[in-house]
Amino acid sequence: MIGVVAEDSITWTDDFLIGIEELDYEHRMLIKNINLLHQKLLDHDAKDKIEDTLGDIHARMQAHFALEEHFMLENEYPHYTEHKAEHNELLDEYTEFLVRFESKNGMPDCLQAEESLSRWIVNHIVTSDKKMSLIVKQ
Repeated sequence: MIGVVAEDSITWTDDFLIGIEELDYEHRMLIKNINLLHQKLLDHDAKDKIEDTLGDIHARMQAHFALEEHFMLENEYPHYTEHKAEHNELLDEYTEFLVRFESKNGMPDCLQAEESLSRWIVNHIVTSDKKMSLIVKQ
């Protein structure tokens, strides 16, 4: 079974590996941060602690996407534009969510956003990132 989005967290499996060491490491760290957010939500941590974790995830996503996009350009990945558009769409949605979360008590929204983010990351890694890896490594 490909990396499961369980009720309690994302379970990392080797199915997430795309064979590019730096990107595999980044994926692992991003999933770790999402799982940390999930735990903080389950523990009903204070809003400011959850907000800090949300900020950490945002920063990690930005850095990861920049690294991945640099890698794609460096290796002349032919589907760069579409792949980058996926990154931009997620960052835009996540940024809008952060603004809503900070402007009101966004805790109920947070559970839904965390679930959507988890599903998006899993799907993106096992489809778009694997496709990129297979083409670039030829």
